[in-house]
Amino acid sequence: MSKESKHTEFEALKNVWKQHYADVKALKKEHKAAVRSASVQRALHEVEASLSRLGLTFNDIDSELEKASTAKEASKTQQIKAKESLEIIKNEMGLINDEINKRARASKTSKTIGKQ
Repeated sequence: MSKESKHTEFEALKNVWKQHYADVKALKKEHKAAVRSASVQRALHEVEASLSRLGLTFNDIDSELEKASTAKEASKTQQIKAKESLEIIKNEMGLINDEINKRARASKTSKTIGKQ
């Protein structure tokens, strides 16, 4: 085999591997996005469940704001509902953070975001 044909064969093989790694990288990125999307969907459903336990829905909050007669009442109502919603979200995010910590400890890895 000549030196030139070996080089051409090497370059062709190198291009095949480059394509393979690009495909793997794209699949990993797609998987990560799907996992993140599922996590966000699960958190949203948990927030909705928490709101329903309080007898509220996102639509109820909107309708209550529309019913407020003055801007001052609307502002107060919005602040109260926002505080309640933030408390619910904080609690749900705390549960998600606990789950992340458990998984991190189980896989013996360390978190790179958030408090340890």
